[in-house]
Amino acid sequence: MRYLIILAHPNPESFSSSLINALHDHLVNEGNEVKIRNLYAIGFNPVLSADDFSSLADNKTPKDIEIEQEYVKWSDHIIFAFPVWWGGMPAMLKGYIDRVFSEGFAYEYVAEGVNGLLSPRKGSTICSTGAYSEEYKTVQDAMKVISGEVIFDFVGIKPYKQLFYGGVPSVSDEVRKSYIQNALREFSDILIVE
Repeated sequence: MRYLIILAHPNPESFSSSLINALHDHLVNEGNEVKIRNLYAIGFNPVLSADDFSSLADNKTPKDIEIEQEYVKWSDHIIFAFPVWWGGMPAMLKGYIDRVFSEGFAYEYVAEGVNGLLSPRKGSTICSTGAYSEEYKTVQDAMKVISGEVIFDFVGIKPYKQLFYGGVPSVSDEVRKSYIQNALREFSDILIVE
């Protein structure tokens, strides 16, 4: 299986980064192919501009968008990994979705409504929060709808896992390690080389 991990955290020493590095090694050791796109490290421009609209309408995809779309086309399973800030994903990741999941690439309008173009891919999210999960349940439920239905379903991606790890800044290293082990277990049941 080919995994594309989209990491949206500016700190390379963050919990999100540590978890994704461990997940990368785990998936590769199981014989899968894995590519990580660290949006901050690559300097991805998250701002959807008027020029982007014009270029895409003229079937002239801007180079930086085209590069990311090639990664999406390559993948069988996309994982968004990010911290929850102000009840949602960082602007960097939202901008990635705005620009990369463009009309004509990720979806198209048809007489019946919208046709998602990215099936049969699977999609997952791995989120870290400062608040404990029990305190953030309403936000987590809303985010599951946004990522699962509003984003993934809309473009034809089948939602798979939506994981939340709470209290990350204040829990012990032992708890953070248990979160990482949990994420590895959560993805172990789909480690099939195709």
